[in-house]
Amino acid sequence: MIRILAIGDVMGKPGRKALAKLLPLARKKFEPDIVLCNGENAAGGFGLTKKIYHQFLDTFAIDCITMGNHWHDKPEIHSFLADSERMVVPANMMNVGELRLAYRVLKTAKDQQFAVINLIGKAFMHPDNRDFFEPVDQILAQLPSNCRIRIVDFHGEATSEKQAIGQYLSGRVSLCYGTHSHVPTADERILNQFTGFVTDVGMTGPYDSVIGIRTDAAIRRMRTGERRQFEPATGQIWLCFVVATVDPATGQCVHIERHRWELDTLKDQIEDKDSESDT
Repeated sequence: MIRILAIGDVMGKPGRKALAKLLPLARKKFEPDIVLCNGENAAGGFGLTKKIYHQFLDTFAIDCITMGNHWHDKPEIHSFLADSERMVVPANMMNVGELRLAYRVLKTAKDQQFAVINLIGKAFMHPDNRDFFEPVDQILAQLPSNCRIRIVDFHGEATSEKQAIGQYLSGRVSLCYGTHSHVPTADERILNQFTGFVTDVGMTGPYDSVIGIRTDAAIRRMRTGERRQFEPATGQIWLCFVVATVDPATGQCVHIERHRWELDTLKDQIEDKDSESDT
C-alpha cells in the first residue's frame, strides 16, 4: 500500500513553522510515501518565492507543491516555474497557458509512479477562469496507463464545485481534495468505493485570524473598504492534512482520515532542532 499525506494551504511564516515543527511528527506517525502541500500562500500569504520553493523540497522533503489563484503573486515565479519539476499550477486558470504546467508524473522512493494534478474553481474566483472538466479529462488521457495513483488538488471557493469535481472524478483518481477556503471540512469519505475525498483540507497556519489574515485588518476592510496590504496573523498555529492509503495496483483509496494538529498542544513531542522556518 502507498500512503499519501496531503497538507492544506501553507500560510506565510506561521504555516512554514507548522511544517518545520509538526511535519516530522506526522512523518514518524504515518510513514507516508508521498507528501504534498499547497504552497500558493507560503510567501507572506501571497505567492511563492524560489527560496521557499527550495525550502519545501530540501528542508521539508515535500514531493510536490500544488498552487492556486495566488500562484503568480510573486513575479519571480515566472523565472523558475517551467523548470520546477515538483510544482503544479491550476490547469484552467486564466493565466496558465500550457497544460503541462498543471500536472506532474513523479516516483516515490520505492519507485512507485504517481501523478499530481492542479485545478481551480470558477465560482467567486477570477471570471476568466476556464472550465475545469475538460482539462482534467485531457490530463488523465495523457497519463501513463501504469500510473495508477492519481491525485487532484482542486483550489476553489465553492463547496459545490469541489464536490462536483470529486463526483466527476470518482473511480478515476485515487484522491481528490479541496483547498483555498482555509477552513477544514468534516466530510472525508471514499466516493464510489474508489476515490478518497474531502471538500477542504484546511489551512496550515494561524487560526487566531480571519482565514489566516490578522483579524483587525480583515474586519477593517470589511467595514470600511480600505485596501491596505494584508499580513498573515501569527497565533494558534495548526497543521491541517489528510492521510489516504491507496492500493498501487489499482489506484483505489482504501482509507482516508483528516487531522488537525495544533502546535501549542504538541510542543512536548517536538524535537527542537532550531529548524530554519522564518525565511
